[in-house]
Amino acid sequence: MPLISFIIPAYNSEKTLKRAVESVTTSIVDQPYELLIIDDGSKDNTLILANQLALQNQHIRILTAGKGVGHARNTGIKHARGQLIAFLDADDHYLRSVLPKALIQAKKQPADLQIFSFEHGKHTVDLTLPTSNSLDIRCRMLEKPTNYMTVWGKFFKRSLLIDNNIYFNEELTMSEDSEFLLRYTAVCDSITTSALALYHYTIDTPSATRSFDTKKIQAYLKALSTAEEFVVSQPQAIRQSFLSYILIQVNIIAVRLIYTSGNPASNKQRKSSLDKVIATPVVKRALDQITLKQCLTPHLLPGLFLKLHLSFLAILLFKLRSKQNEQKEK
Repeated sequence: MPLISFIIPAYNSEKTLKRAVESVTTSIVDQPYELLIIDDGSKDNTLILANQLALQNQHIRILTAGKGVGHARNTGIKHARGQLIAFLDADDHYLRSVLPKALIQAKKQPADLQIFSFEHGKHTVDLTLPTSNSLDIRCRMLEKPTNYMTVWGKFFKRSLLIDNNIYFNEELTMSEDSEFLLRYTAVCDSITTSALALYHYTIDTPSATRSFDTKKIQAYLKALSTAEEFVVSQPQAIRQSFLSYILIQVNIIAVRLIYTSGNPASNKQRKSSLDKVIATPVVKRALDQITLKQCLTPHLLPGLFLKLHLSFLAILLFKLRSKQNEQKEK
């Protein structure tokens, strides 16, 4: 049995797939592993390249899906044979000198979920937390979702996924990582965080979260409502942290979709879009229930203004943050 199965969903990824694959194949020399490339209906030469890579390395297997990233990852989970599962996006890669260390650490300090730090462009994001309490870590993950609520850069226990029937919700097209992690961490007895910067998140290629599409607003809200249905059965600490998560997702919607320069709508139309988001039941409940003390952090300042019905101040912050993000990604 392989120690770990790496799952790479690939859609029109011919330019970056080889880099992602080789960040695994050239790093591991003495550990049993497998690498599953799941072609998600690519229109370019991704599948041809994947088959060429598989001919060069016996650890690589090629599968096909074609119904979105959630279905592709689920296909990978169902065919994986490793004790651990890791998700790698085709436009990202592992830091080659770090991956062997991470695998050694995974064997020495096994946990139901192992979270590693990562590189974001040229910057390292340290995800270590001063606690080993799973509930505390789950709360912190919800309170900082852009850092923690992604499936990449983590090692999952395959048996825990299979035994608890945990797969990606294929009806979600945004925030499917977060909803998946909410359910997975709920069955984890142990979660560890590591200072090892294992994963390189690439910001110079198009991303589903960084391109404008009005349908994505509804997709985000659907994901929030779906997650809320699960969270109501969770401990009070999780339910309270989830309120912060909701308002941070509202910030993402506003910054990435409503007030981005790529949105051709007028200011009046943008304000109308924001008002509709705020009026959505899941968001309205969060604004009503979150405490003022919870909102006193930089990430939640827009949420504080929305809670106090000072939307014009929230909009100023949304516009400023949108400009800052666009400058960083140029």
